[in-house]
Amino acid sequence: MKLWLITHSEELKKSTGTGKLVKQALQQDCETIEWSRVEPHPEILALDKQNTLLVYPSNQAQEQTQPMINRPIKHLIIIDGTWQQARKIYNRSPYLHDFTHHEIRDIQSTYTKRRNQKQTGLCTAEVAIHLLTVHQHPAATKLQKAYDDFNQ
Repeated sequence: MKLWLITHSEELKKSTGTGKLVKQALQQDCETIEWSRVEPHPEILALDKQNTLLVYPSNQAQEQTQPMINRPIKHLIIIDGTWQQARKIYNRSPYLHDFTHHEIRDIQSTYTKRRNQKQTGLCTAEVAIHLLTVHQHPAATKLQKAYDDFNQ
């Protein structure tokens, strides 16, 4: 399974961003892509929509684990940025709308480095930890430890 972080350019500049932790824990199983409004990344466009899941709320979002149980998932896309940035990335990237959406519900964030813009919002590392744990990925524990150390 591979994680794809579509990252807002401003997020790459922040010391409080957790996308870097995800990349460090997963190494070659994670790609960080700087989002471009005018040039969608060709590797994202080439992903098979049948086995790719976009973690982002949608009106058509399936139940929390439903899409992960019904079929194998090879690729997970996480939008990496503040909620305002993520909404901008999603709204200005129509190619993302074609992926099956997955919304994580009923999990409270423990992130302390920045004030959360959304009450139920999770930081990028928390999203990745949740997904890796659900999929029993061996890097879940390593990422959880790195996140806990970073978040102190």
